Amino acid sequence: MTKKEIRQNMIKVLKSISEDNRLEAENSITANALEFIKHKEYSSVGIVLPMKIEYNTWKLIDEMIQLNIEVYSPQCHYDDKSMTFHRLTSRDEVGSDEKGIPIPNTDAAVNNNVDLLIVPGLVFSTDGYRIGYGGGFYDRFLTTFKGDTASVIFSEQLGETIVQPHDLPVDILITDKEILRTKEVRDNEE
Repeated sequence: MTKKEIRQNMIKVLKSISEDNRLEAENSITANALEFIKHKEYSSVGIVLPMKIEYNTWKLIDEMIQLNIEVYSPQCHYDDKSMTFHRLTSRDEVGSDEKGIPIPNTDAAVNNNVDLLIVPGLVFSTDGYRIGYGGGFYDRFLTTFKGDTASVIFSEQLGETIVQPHDLPVDILITDKEILRTKEVRDNEE
């Protein structure tokens, strides 16, 4: 199966989750993510603004802001395929870019060195490798990022991925059912 086919299959799976099941899973993901973030005492977190079929990050963002954790959200720069992370202090500071993707106010402070970067994607292996949407923005960003990485996902998003030499895994997968420390999985496979 190709990455494109894997993406298409996962989009179908995510669209098939009922509203009740989605809400219940999102509440569990948020609780698990907050537990992890508070335990690690992160003071700054980079996180994508919600997209339609993925986990809705707003509740987690709102909770982190209430806990005085600095929240930064990405803006993609399509000309050079780079990203910058801008401070977000409320939902009122959100617009969209030329492709309709939600972005924070681009006049806000920039921090590309957050303590924790929550990386989006469609499909994740238990050892932390991911298949995103194919733009490569996070793959490029992660090559120089020094902080911890995690992804907040529905358990349905765990599956087989295709790993390429440039792919970098995330450290932690936070699902509605568990928190997976993927580095431990990778270490046990060696």
